[in-house]
Amino acid sequence: MVGMSDTQHDHYDFYVAGPFFDPEQASSMERLERTLEDHGRKLFKPRFVSQIEEVGPEGCFADDIAGINAADAVIANLMDEDAGTMFEIGYAYALGKPVYGYRDELTPMDRVNLMVAQAVKMVFAGPEDLAKYLETGEHEEVDYIQF
Repeated sequence: MVGMSDTQHDHYDFYVAGPFFDPEQASSMERLERTLEDHGRKLFKPRFVSQIEEVGPEGCFADDIAGINAADAVIANLMDEDAGTMFEIGYAYALGKPVYGYRDELTPMDRVNLMVAQAVKMVFAGPEDLAKYLETGEHEEVDYIQF
């Protein structure tokens, strides 16, 4: 595993936040990361940077904070409202970094917490929507429910 001692001086286009604790989550994260990388973006991917078994909670936290600090923006997979992802959104927002949301197959019937919805600049409704934005700058926001 690569620890922050190897990457702390790197710079990233995006810190990719999101849950990766089951196969569905991991698959969604892979789609998000692949779309960004296919468009030439350099990513900080916390799920590959440090392992809790090796560096403990303190090490994971420190690595992830350093990753957000080293990124121009955060893009957060909003599936399952993962608590760690919500923290990362808030931390990046407090730093004044642009924060974007991502949720596969987002529809107007989906609910997004208002604190998250207000913190993100836009929410991409899957890889096609994100790719279109990266290629053209065009995005049509889904009118999801804020609660």
